Amino acid sequence: MLIAKIANISYFWKPYMSGDLTTAFNLMIVGMITVAIILLLVVLTASLLIKLVNRFGPVVEEKKKNTSKNIKKIDAKQLAVLAAVVEHVTNGKGVIKEITKGT
Repeated sequence: MLIAKIANISYFWKPYMSGDLTTAFNLMIVGMITVAIILLLVVLTASLLIKLVNRFGPVVEEKKKNTSKNIKKIDAKQLAVLAAVVEHVTNGKGVIKEITKGT
């Protein structure tokens, strides 16, 4: 078994430790390797599940509410100020696409 062979590399520290300490250190190494393998399996399984759900899961389309009647129009001066602020903050990379009322 690979884990037993890896844990049996105690010949590096065996001359410097007692038998109980060597056994504890070997047990710690086996435990850490086991935890790493289990975490790797969890990550791989989760990423596979995410890919499967994204590929075969239902596509949810958002329905836009027709709220343009309830929102008053923003005048050109306020829109120019907002555009200038967005341009300044994003160094010219940001664009205002839509302005909606927050909750």
